[in-house]
Formats: sequence, structure tokens, C-alpha cells
Amino acid sequence: MKNKAMITVWVIVFISAFLVLKNRGCGNNVPELEGLLESGDEINISGRDLSLAMVKKDNNWFINDQAYPGDVEKINSLAKKVRDLKLLDLVSDKGYYDKYDLTDEKGISVTIKEKGKVLRRLLVGKAGSTNNHSYLKIDDRKEIYLAAGIMKKDFILKVSDLRNKKIFDVKNPDIRYFSINYKGKNFDFKLNPLKSKTENGGNTEEGKSDPVNQEPKWLSRDYQKGKLSDAAINSILALFSPLEASDFPENATIKNAGNPLCKVVVAYEDKKAELVIYSKKENGMYYASSSENKDIFAIDSWKAEKLFIKSLTDLAVK
Repeated sequence: MKNKAMITVWVIVFISAFLVLKNRGCGNNVPELEGLLESGDEINISGRDLSLAMVKKDNNWFINDQAYPGDVEKINSLAKKVRDLKLLDLVSDKGYYDKYDLTDEKGISVTIKEKGKVLRRLLVGKAGSTNNHSYLKIDDRKEIYLAAGIMKKDFILKVSDLRNKKIFDVKNPDIRYFSINYKGKNFDFKLNPLKSKTENGGNTEEGKSDPVNQEPKWLSRDYQKGKLSDAAINSILALFSPLEASDFPENATIKNAGNPLCKVVVAYEDKKAELVIYSKKENGMYYASSSENKDIFAIDSWKAEKLFIKSLTDLAVK
């Protein structure tokens, strides 16, 4: 019985050691990749109907010849996948590229450069049988490897997927005034001077309530019937901190965005930010433009429709 137990233990130890060595790339002809200390300053992704070029300047990424501002976090994560990939196994050194989608027609080429020098070039093919594993080729090697931490689908992207979607960022406490014009009807909102005075250090005698604290934070000359709800207005202002595009539709221009439907002006510090929402609606999003961005973008309909004020009664204290 003891012998059987010992044999079982040794079998488990052997299998465990084998798996550890395999995962470390020992005994399976997996090369040791030269570590990349930098993520590079240029990333090129290409494939069938796919071409993306990203260039880093002053820690910001810009996309394609149009130099669209990129989402730094997303683009850095792409570079990290290329930098930190782990080779698990040598699959073939005899070709069979079509079987693993490692042809020009099926594969995705990813190249990272630093000051013009190629740091790493990959051709990423089909997914492996396990999540987060894929088949690929490295640099000019002919071998096919199974790798972890990288997938072809990670790089099948549109320009809009990688763009910086922040349009502007205005914090509620910094807003002095804002106006909303919806279908030609204008509503102006300004800070209540009594309320702002209290919030900035006003006080009352101990034990006495201050009636000013019951005052609304925002006033509108268009509404004198009652008090505007701070919560209702704060939910609108929350859209601007930050205001983010949901998408940048291809070939979108002022000419094909439809008619202006709603215009919002937000005054903060000594600046103004403007947002215009147009009548064109596509995929559940309205086309929009802003003084803070030169391109037409799209925002989710639920965000846009929060700004479509029909009556100030909807914003009043119930």
C-alpha cells in the first residue's frame, strides 16, 4: 500500500514539474524573447481592410494622418499586450500558415517602433483552444508559436475605437451659468446669489435654522412659480463632467448631421463651452458638435434627451 502511495506521489510531482517547465518554455524550443523596456513611440496595425498608424508625441497618441487624439490608456494597453506576451509552445517550423490564419489575408500584423527602429513585429493568427491564447509569428521567423496574453480580436479596431472620446470636462462647482435652447425655446439658469453666499462661508446663530439653506441653488428668469430642484439640475450638469462622445461616425459632417435641435452653453470660470445636438439619429445616438472639438461626434440618446427641456415644471421641486 505504501509503495502504491509513493508511486502516486511521484507521478503527481513529475506531472507538476513537467507542466511548470512547459509553461516556462523549457524543452519545447520556445525562444526567450528580448524584453522591451519601452512601449515604443509608433504602433502600426494592418490586415485585410484594416490600417491603423499611431504615433506618440509628448506622452499623447495621435492616430493616422489626420492626427486624431487617441485614448492614451487604450493604446498603451495594445502596446503592453505586444510587449508582455508569453510564448508557450512551438507549434510548427514547417509552415502550415493557412491552417493558423497566419497569411497576409487572414492574419493581423502589429509592429512597434521606437525612433524608427522596429522593436517587435508580430503576425497574429487564429485563437487557440484556450481563452487568451493565439497562434502567431514573430519578426522574420518562420516558426509558428502558441502565445498567451494576446488575441487577434484585440487589434481588429476602427479609428473611433481608439480615439479620445472626452469632449470637455466641466465640474459642477465651477459652473456659473448655463442655458439650454431646445427647438427654439430658450431656458437660462444662473446661480442663486443667496445660496452661493451661504455655501461660501455664511452662517447663522447656533440652534437657528437658516432659511437661505432652503433656497434652490439655481434660478431661472423663466420660472417664477416655485423652486427648481437641485437634484434635477445636478443630474443634467453631471453630463458635462466629463462630456464624452459615444462614437465618431465615419464621414459625418455638419452638412449631413441634420438640423440643430438643441444648443447648450455652459459658462465656467472665465470660459464657455458649447454643445449642439442635431436631428440626425443613428444606432440610438444623436449627432453632435462642440466648440471644444472640431469633429462631429455622436452621443447616446438618453444623454441628449436629458437636455431636451420642454418645460421648467419638469425641473421643479415636486
